[in-house]
Amino acid sequence: MQALLSRRKMLGTLAAASCGIAGSGLGRAFAAPATGLEVLGAPNGSTVVLARLMASGGLAAAAPGATFRLWRDTDDLRAAIVSGRTRLFTTPTHVPANLANRGLPLKLLCILSMGHLTVVSADPNIKDIKDLAGKDVLGFFRNDMPDLVFRACLKGAGMDPDKDVKLTYVQTSMEAAQMLAAGRVTTAVLSEPPATAAIMMAKQAGRPLYRAVNLQDVWRAQHHGLGLPMAGVAVHEKLIEDNPEVMAALRAGLGPARDWVLANPGPAGELAQAQMGMKAPVFSASLSHFNVVADGAKQLQAGLVAFYETILAMQPEALGGKLPPDDFYLSM
Repeated sequence: MQALLSRRKMLGTLAAASCGIAGSGLGRAFAAPATGLEVLGAPNGSTVVLARLMASGGLAAAAPGATFRLWRDTDDLRAAIVSGRTRLFTTPTHVPANLANRGLPLKLLCILSMGHLTVVSADPNIKDIKDLAGKDVLGFFRNDMPDLVFRACLKGAGMDPDKDVKLTYVQTSMEAAQMLAAGRVTTAVLSEPPATAAIMMAKQAGRPLYRAVNLQDVWRAQHHGLGLPMAGVAVHEKLIEDNPEVMAALRAGLGPARDWVLANPGPAGELAQAQMGMKAPVFSASLSHFNVVADGAKQLQAGLVAFYETILAMQPEALGGKLPPDDFYLSM
């Protein structure tokens, strides 16, 4: 009887230990690799960091056969997430916050870019955002993030975007860059690499253009030194739960991938051309203006909240009407 009780006690202890392991997440440490993972990249320059991680084999063991492509718009991204094809993507930071607030189980892992917006002008007298008063300024993506950031900076400088500046719009930053380079407009808000492209094209035509106002600097001055966390890496909760090896590979590899990109602008440009369709020489020349980082979302939560609060005050629907919950922000 004593032996039977001892055996029962041992089995009970083992069962309890197994439950403890499962509950702690250690049981998932032996999860199968994430096969067939489709990684989606936002069509902006900082996506090259994740592209480098994949090209260097940083996800090969954890996600064998993973593929990479750019997502076209938020409908394309949402469809890929809902279908289960993708659980990992780079993105403007407001997009996963919006989708999470609308019911999709998404988290923000890290920030890859602390902003890449510049006012470029042919007018050498424009050196401060207040110098734009009364000027014609060409913007892009009206009522989307670049436009909201520019409008917020104008308001922070005590200006009314709809009265103090004569704003017109085109659809894309590259379209605006081409118009600026051709001399059809004098001043434009541009992202990278189109800002660099505009300056290079204008120089070839004998027209000088200037980086007149760095909107990242303006934002920091208006937000007590907090930066402008515009783009990052988001993940689906299922990736966290089912594929801890992928999460570990991301946390271990994104920093070195960023370092490689910054140290190798030429090869980084070639990678961007091959994987993202961006012209290598322009990409390489613009890299120093991307403000590329690889910092955890939790580490930059204060800056993200300030960014989101600014958006909510201007266009609540861009974030689904509220701030994302505290557990939306992950650590690296």
